[in-house]
Amino acid sequence: MNRQAINTDKQSNNWVQNILSDRKRTLDAVTAIAAIIFVIILSIAVPNFLTINNIVNVLEQLTTIGMLCLGMTFILIIGGIDLSMPAVLMAATIPGAMFMSKTGNVFVGIIIIFGVGIIFGMINGVAIAKAKMIPFIVTLSTQIIANGFAVMITNSKSVFGLPDIFLFLGIKVGIVPISIPIFFVIAIISHIILSKTKYGRIFYMIGQNEKTARVSGIRTDLYVFCTYVIASIYACLAGILLAARTNMAGATMVGNTMLTDTISAAVIGGASLSGGKGNILGSVLGALFITVISNFINLMGYSYYVGLIIKGILIVVIIALDRLRNRD
Repeated sequence: MNRQAINTDKQSNNWVQNILSDRKRTLDAVTAIAAIIFVIILSIAVPNFLTINNIVNVLEQLTTIGMLCLGMTFILIIGGIDLSMPAVLMAATIPGAMFMSKTGNVFVGIIIIFGVGIIFGMINGVAIAKAKMIPFIVTLSTQIIANGFAVMITNSKSVFGLPDIFLFLGIKVGIVPISIPIFFVIAIISHIILSKTKYGRIFYMIGQNEKTARVSGIRTDLYVFCTYVIASIYACLAGILLAARTNMAGATMVGNTMLTDTISAAVIGGASLSGGKGNILGSVLGALFITVISNFINLMGYSYYVGLIIKGILIVVIIALDRLRNRD
């Protein structure tokens, strides 16, 4: 009787898990179909949407939010959150850009960008992994510090006059900006790390159950620390590509909605705010979807405030979708 009861319980648990799995797959499929339908509607409603110039413009804008989204995907997979990434982008890029504009030394300027960005990532990593502080509070504090640092060193002025060698990263070959293939190469490398290496599997294990991963002999604190440093490196890469494309760096180089756009893109792509889920392909598609929405708002001539309302509604829908997708 006991064996029969155990078998019955196992069958019941498997049945529940299958239902939950089917529901998640259904929600993912519905999300993908809704995104495709939305793009089709856009192509019909907005005459200029499918022009070559606009498509290239969308892909060029994708490189910034997409690069941040790659870093955010790593963070969400381990069950964390990083509110500081766009601010770190500015705080790291500005001193490097200032050095390059004054000396013309691109190599040292890029080292400064990565050096400053990694310092912010290490601050987040130590506070969260070692001091066990709440990621939301830590990264919110880092965001405020980075924003203040960016405004302070520029005195609220933008940095121009970047060297031509650096601006090469922002030029176009024909109609294709160099930043686009650079982004996709980095995305492919990120995909390989997450899906094909043991380190990628460890990230997922930590996000699914950090305590179990620690008991299994994994140095979870080290991996969490490294993940926040990795996120800061992606922010630096995004800053380099953005500065090269716009030929400027300043405290206004990213918009007010960049953070919410980045998190929304990762969640649309399948990452979970609860951790343990996410993939690079989905994040790239999510970033593309968010970029298309921003492009649609611009093409339709909506005001800045209407755009904020639209994105705010979208964020609520995305969070609700995440809860439905991961509800037990």
